[in-house]
Amino acid sequence: MEFSTYQRAARQTSQLRLGGPQGAIAPMLGLASETGSILNVYKKYLLDGIDLAANREFLREELGDLLWYVAAVATAFGLDLEEIATANLQRTRDRYPTEHPPRQRDELPVFDTGYPPHERFPRRLVVAFAEHTLPSGRAAATLTLVSAEPNIFLNSRNATASGKKIGFQVGAELGDPLTDNSRRVDAYRFHDAIHLGFLAVLNWSPTLRSLLRLKRKSNPETDECEDGARAIFAEEGLAVVLSRLAKRRTGFLSETSIEGEVIEVAKATAVDLEVEPLPAWLWRSAICQGFRAMHQLAENSGGYLIADLDARTLTYEKVFS
Repeated sequence: MEFSTYQRAARQTSQLRLGGPQGAIAPMLGLASETGSILNVYKKYLLDGIDLAANREFLREELGDLLWYVAAVATAFGLDLEEIATANLQRTRDRYPTEHPPRQRDELPVFDTGYPPHERFPRRLVVAFAEHTLPSGRAAATLTLVSAEPNIFLNSRNATASGKKIGFQVGAELGDPLTDNSRRVDAYRFHDAIHLGFLAVLNWSPTLRSLLRLKRKSNPETDECEDGARAIFAEEGLAVVLSRLAKRRTGFLSETSIEGEVIEVAKATAVDLEVEPLPAWLWRSAICQGFRAMHQLAENSGGYLIADLDARTLTYEKVFS
C-alpha cells in the first residue's frame, strides 16, 4: 500500500475534526499518547525484564495507531504523506548515504575546473603551523606554505601586467599571525585548520583562495559572488559559529558528534554559493577533519597539515619530511 492511499483511507475512518491547524490538535495528542504506550512497554522490558517477543502484537497495534495519527496530522496541515516519506528518505540519504562515500566522491564537483591554471587550487598542499608568544604574552600562530602541487608559480612571476600580485609562494607566510582573539585561551589561533578542512574535503574556501591569491578574476561574476568579501565573511562566520557549537559537542572530534542541526547551520551559510548543493555527509566529514586537525595542532603547539583535494582528506603530522 502506498502512503497516499493509506492517508486517504485513514481520513475516511476519522472521527476527528478535519482541516486547518486546529484540526491537528487531537491527532498530535494521539501521537503523544501512542508514543507513551510504546515507551511504557520498553520501560517494562528494562525494569521488569518482560519478553518483547511476547508483546509483538501489542507493539504492532500501537505502531499502527501511531501511523494513523501521523496521517491525520499530515491531513490537517494539507500535506501528502507520500511526499513526506519521499523527502524524508532523500534527506536521510543525504546525511547518511547507503553507498560507501568514496564511490560518490568521484561524482563530486571541483569548483575551479575549467579556469586558468593560475586561478586553480593546487591539488595537494602542506601548511606549517608554528606557535609563538607575542610581547603581550599571548600565544599566536603563524601559517607557512611548505609545498603545493602542482605549483604553477614555481618558475613564473607572481604579478600581473599592472603589477598586482597573484598566486602563492612556497615558503611564505599566509596571512598575519593569529591569536585566539578572545579573553579565553581556546586554540582559535589554529582555526585555519577549519578552513583547510573545507578546502580539502569540499574543495571550497574563499578565505584560502584569497590568502593564496587565486581569485577567479577571469570570470567577473565568480570573482564577485564566489570569491568576494561576502563569501569570505560567510566562511569566517561559519568557522566562529562551529567553534562555539563544538564546545558543547566533544569538539567535533568524531562525525557522530556532528548532529543534523549543525549541518543545517553550515548549509544555511552556504546558500547561493557554489558549495550549496554538496551533500550533508560531505559537510560532516569536512567539519570533523578540520576540527580534529585543529585539536591536534593545539595539543602539540603546532605541526603540519596536509590537504589532499583529490582524496578529500586533511591529515596532521607533527614532523613533516
